[in-house]
Amino acid sequence: NKWVNTAIAIVMLVAAVALGLYFPMYLTRETWHILIFIYILIASVAPVTMLLQPRDYLNSYLLIFMIVAAIVGVFVANPSCNLKAFTSFNVDGSYMFPILFVTIACGAVSGFHSLVSSGTASKQIKSEKNMLPVSYGAMIMESMLAVIALIAVASFADGEAAAQGLTTQPQIFAGAIA
Repeated sequence: NKWVNTAIAIVMLVAAVALGLYFPMYLTRETWHILIFIYILIASVAPVTMLLQPRDYLNSYLLIFMIVAAIVGVFVANPSCNLKAFTSFNVDGSYMFPILFVTIACGAVSGFHSLVSSGTASKQIKSEKNMLPVSYGAMIMESMLAVIALIAVASFADGEAAAQGLTTQPQIFAGAIA
């Protein structure tokens, strides 16, 4: 039965994540490069039905759970945003253009790149008729992720990040999500 197999696989996925958190693997950077390279080699020649479909199917449950958890987290934490209003196109040496359009086109408005960035969606769809709900769902999920990321960073960027020693943009984003 598909649903029994899915439930078992989700339990195994949760167990794998929990084991990874409690027993992290500390390997050298070079070892990780080799392991990832081997995975890429295998993934590039494996049939879609053997690796990509099962992996993407299970990851979709993980993604949905994480989006729902993030939405609940936003409502529970009730963060406040104490940032200044728009002051100029040049902020601390970084310009708003063109990154504003990249952000809007790739996240907050369009889920298009969710479909085309990996090239596997077309291989896994049964019929062209199914592309509309899949692409719409991808757009909604990506939009929600963009809004959650915006809320997280905006609520954390009012000086709290600097107080914690987080200075680069990736550090600030990671601190906001944590």
